[in-house]
Amino acid sequence: MDHSTEKRDIIIVWAEVVLLPLAGLALAVLLFRARPFTASPYPWLWLIPCLLGLRYGLAPAVLATLMLAVGGVAAHLLGISGESVPLIQLAGGAFAALSAGQYSSRWRERVKAARARTDYTEQRLESLTRAFFITRLSHDRMEEAFITQPVTLRGALEALRGLGAEGHAGVSAAAADALLQLLAQYCRFEAVALHLYRGGRLDDEPLAAFGWRTELARTDPLLTYALEHEQTAYHSVDQLAELERGGCYRAVFPLIDSAGEELGVLVVRDLPLLALTEENLSAAAAMLQYFADESWAASQTADLRQSLPHCPDAFAHELIKLQRLHVRSGVRSTLVVLRAGKDVVEVSALDALYAARRSLDLYWREAFGPLVSGMLILLPLAGPATTHGFLERIDTVLRAHGMEGGLVAAGFSVVQVPVDRRPPLSLLSECGIEVDHPLNLALSRERDVKVAL
Repeated sequence: MDHSTEKRDIIIVWAEVVLLPLAGLALAVLLFRARPFTASPYPWLWLIPCLLGLRYGLAPAVLATLMLAVGGVAAHLLGISGESVPLIQLAGGAFAALSAGQYSSRWRERVKAARARTDYTEQRLESLTRAFFITRLSHDRMEEAFITQPVTLRGALEALRGLGAEGHAGVSAAAADALLQLLAQYCRFEAVALHLYRGGRLDDEPLAAFGWRTELARTDPLLTYALEHEQTAYHSVDQLAELERGGCYRAVFPLIDSAGEELGVLVVRDLPLLALTEENLSAAAAMLQYFADESWAASQTADLRQSLPHCPDAFAHELIKLQRLHVRSGVRSTLVVLRAGKDVVEVSALDALYAARRSLDLYWREAFGPLVSGMLILLPLAGPATTHGFLERIDTVLRAHGMEGGLVAAGFSVVQVPVDRRPPLSLLSECGIEVDHPLNLALSRERDVKVAL
């Protein structure tokens, strides 16, 4: 719905709220001039603000009640009607209308929260589906081409993860160059270019190119098809003879992240004939999707990662999404802090809890540094009741591993921190996460060096 249509609907609603009570009062005065309010034992006029409150909420109910009351008093003062609004009837009618409006407003809030939960669940399911698809492609490709290919898809995705983390403000030129080098090595693309959107329009000049560098061919049929359908487009082998007449590209990959934002397109002008297979192009599409998701996640979690470089990307990204979801729709989520106070049992207990984790929950191991055993658990869409059930479940898991007494006997202190309007960094600070912890920061840098090597 565009802005003009929404504005017109709002005007119609408020016009209905103002005019309907006045129209009902005018009809009552016309039919029963002497007693428009008490001509019938049942106060029919007060059904109007009551129904308007049920339909539109509390504020319209208040306005409709005022219009009917003020109209009745004004009609009596002007001599149009023979009686003013009876005080007892005014009190009863106003109470009924306001009760209906309050009920409608509360119900609308609950429906809005339910829709927000549904939207979040669908978004998370889509992300998990894409992750599963990428993992399946990775395993298939490793099994089929482990010997012949210079790198595996798993190694390519690990390299792409580092590239995505660099592009906090989007796709950087360095990350784009490294991406094209990786595609040339793994998918054997000989001439490829990456064009980004700027101001809602694709740049003619590529951000990065490998093999050749020319302007974007906007009339190419593959490019048109890929942009319209938001999916990979390529010429099959039997269509290569018509390539000169149909366009200059052999494959076009739209670059779209998990939020549905279009980042750009990757166009392939030349590649070996044996590389023009569905498996090779599917692997390239998977790599590009992974790259787009990593860049998007890095741009969302950049500020938090600057203060907490040892915080996992997935954990930080999900915490930011849930905090914004709470601010926007009031949907509750919870952070559960498990901090161990003993030195004997807690390591095996943490391993047991981590092995029993659910797919929606996110776990942060060593959240308090290597010297303090503990774990931080993010429970999406979980209020106090759901959190209580989760704690009972992990108590059951610990008892199943021979730890009688559950969390308390294992030496854990449990703290529940609701995800509210506070920034994610404040929430983590309340959980006991120290900002710029020297030892954690040093270990994080050491890990980064090992990954780079």
